[in-house]
Amino acid sequence: MAQTMTCKLLARASGKPSVVPGDAVLARISMMTNLDGTTFIDSFVEKGLRVWDPSRMIFCFDHMFQPDWFPQQAAKEHPKIRAFAREQGIPAENVYDLGRNGISHQIPVEQGWALPGTVCIGADTQSSTMGAANCFALPALFGVDPIVLTGDIWMIVPDAIRIELTGELPRGVSGKDIVYHLIRDLGERVSGKVLEFSGPGVATLPMDVRLAIANGAVQIGALTIMFPCDEILLDYLNGRAREPFEPVAADPDAKYVELIAYDLAAIECLVAGPHEIELVRPLGAVVGQPIDAANIGSCSSGRLSDLALAAEVLRGRKVHPGVRLVMTPISADTAREAAAAGITQIFLDAGAMVTQPGCGGCYSGNLSPLKLGDGERCISTSVETLRGRMGSQQSEVILGNAAVVAASAVAGCIADPIAYLARVPEPQS
Repeated sequence: MAQTMTCKLLARASGKPSVVPGDAVLARISMMTNLDGTTFIDSFVEKGLRVWDPSRMIFCFDHMFQPDWFPQQAAKEHPKIRAFAREQGIPAENVYDLGRNGISHQIPVEQGWALPGTVCIGADTQSSTMGAANCFALPALFGVDPIVLTGDIWMIVPDAIRIELTGELPRGVSGKDIVYHLIRDLGERVSGKVLEFSGPGVATLPMDVRLAIANGAVQIGALTIMFPCDEILLDYLNGRAREPFEPVAADPDAKYVELIAYDLAAIECLVAGPHEIELVRPLGAVVGQPIDAANIGSCSSGRLSDLALAAEVLRGRKVHPGVRLVMTPISADTAREAAAAGITQIFLDAGAMVTQPGCGGCYSGNLSPLKLGDGERCISTSVETLRGRMGSQQSEVILGNAAVVAASAVAGCIADPIAYLARVPEPQS
């Protein structure tokens, strides 16, 4: 029976020769990644429960360093996780604490936990990010206790939609723009389904771009996103993978509920918001709107390639005096790589504030100097554009890619980055 990546992987994880959409399966998970706002710990401690496999549980500190909300929780959450890990026998290296920290669905990929052909569960809405590594990555926000207790998850095998890519992305266009095209074009057609990417265009996408695309499943409306395993992924995992793995590939004659084709060369810069992620428009529709703040970071755009793209715009330029620009790397490793490559210094020289790795200004409860006031507008690479997400309920958040945000920070209004990328000025004295 010809099978999609989704069916093949879930059949393997549930010990079945094959499955079809609609089958109920009990799938074995490979790992569980938790952020630092975890809820199951209290019930486990209260009931004396044990995690199914301490070696496959990880915690990533990305939110709760100094939230504005519930400051008493901030003082307790990290010590509680450290104590729980020690009591459960979870290895110290599995707790990505300050200095090793990063976003909970980025760390598993860059540290070799999320591997091809496996089921990976994350306690965050954007955990589909890990699907860039050819795994079935699923957010688990409710009913986490039995998963952590048993290492198994019940699910109904979902339908899959094939997204076939050709061509290559234009300069200054990112994975975030692909997500906005999918949000605009697909709507309710993808609800509860898996988006499986394929086609020759996939080979033109580096891992950072694939991760950005996979990150957008929830906003697109899909259950999750999966990429195939190819040389780019294998090269990325070389030296990272923590154990042997067996990729999954869709059969050539696999049946999909829909086939959708995109020419990457036709993808343009789009923006989303304010207030509603479904409000997707061409960048030109908002060019010239004044801004008060600009934010580069979050789980959709804080990777090294995003920071490097923004740095191309910022090199030799200054942030507009009426704009405050904040940059937050997605992980500690990314922060170190950006510093070593001189990218961080470009941001600092331009007048940006660089903060510690994590979620940063993506939501106002987090440790970030970027808190929007009434009537302020921010252009951000972050993942949500909801009212109050970055501060006041009377502020606006418009989302765009890293080049758009950097160009806007320099211009003092929303700007097209193409002119900034075409000519890099000499460094200012």
